[in-house]
Amino acid sequence: MAILRQLLILLVLAGIGYGGWYGYQQYIAGTQEFGAAAPKRAGGNRATPVKTTTAEQRTLVRQLEVVGSTRALQVIDIKPKADGTIVEIVYEAGKRLNKDDVLFRLDDAIQRADLAEAKASLAKAEQALARGRTLKQSRVVATATLEDLEAARAAAQAQVDRATQRLADRTIRAPFAGTPSIRRVDLGAQVSSDTVLTRLENLSPMLVEFQVPEQFFSIARPGLAAEATTPAWPGKTFTASLSEIDTSIDPVSRTFRVRAQMPNEDGALASGMFMRLSLQLSSDGVVMIPEQSITMEEGTPFVFVVKDGKVERRDVQTGGREPGWVQITNGLTLGEEIVVSGISKVRPGGAVKVVNAEKAADAGAAAATAAPKPAGSAQ
Repeated sequence: MAILRQLLILLVLAGIGYGGWYGYQQYIAGTQEFGAAAPKRAGGNRATPVKTTTAEQRTLVRQLEVVGSTRALQVIDIKPKADGTIVEIVYEAGKRLNKDDVLFRLDDAIQRADLAEAKASLAKAEQALARGRTLKQSRVVATATLEDLEAARAAAQAQVDRATQRLADRTIRAPFAGTPSIRRVDLGAQVSSDTVLTRLENLSPMLVEFQVPEQFFSIARPGLAAEATTPAWPGKTFTASLSEIDTSIDPVSRTFRVRAQMPNEDGALASGMFMRLSLQLSSDGVVMIPEQSITMEEGTPFVFVVKDGKVERRDVQTGGREPGWVQITNGLTLGEEIVVSGISKVRPGGAVKVVNAEKAADAGAAAATAAPKPAGSAQ
């Protein structure tokens, strides 16, 4: 029994010793080995798998929502050139007129009489000049006398021209094709050269004027398309295109003035309407990268650029955005390779192994083709 007890004690001691040695090898020695190897991995000898892409050249399209007001292509207040009484109102408000169509007529009895008198004086002067030229050929009239007769004839012609113009001024015509507004005077009204009779507007095409933030100044250009809506025509969309762009920026609002033209042959639009516009602003050939490749640090965006199997941090400046993409205005050039996946694992100067999705898919397909198919699988 004593010998059996001693053997049991020896077995227990041996088990305790083995357990202690095994624990030392698994935990203490293993930790020291891991700690010794850790600096070697931190030094970058082990490549970090990442996915990359290249900075691409793309067309950046941005929707810009603005509001503005319509205005006529041409607009003037119609005033008479002389004082008088309105004896006829010819036009209809809202009905389009051609250039030189009559709008109003003033009383013109005196002007007609003045013209008749001027024409009579001109006829008398022409007869005297004709007689003088005949007598000049007979050497009866001196050259100086003939010259006086020619001057008198010219003065009479000038009187006729003035009287003709004064008579024409009694008829107020449209200086350009357009649509007149409601008259501001009535038949029989006494008017002067300062009296506004009506307003004439050229409403086809229609202009819409609005303000655009200054960051779009470099890409706003005539011809860009826009869509417009107005509460006056619910559910209807009007097409427009930029026609004029101001050359200066307002230092207070940091905006610049833009005008667009809209077809208005049917007269649906009037000047002064509130309009909401959606502009299609695009920039061709800009450098863009996927938005997930950008990291922010203290407000500064940066990316990791891959060169010769290692990464370097590169601060960048961003511009416009579209779904999934960001414009890079400074810091990257076209075609440079950047990290898009595995960013949290890389450090500047660290080695990386590029394992892009398409490469991994190709490798997986090749492995699936090479691997033997299990028994019973479809051939």
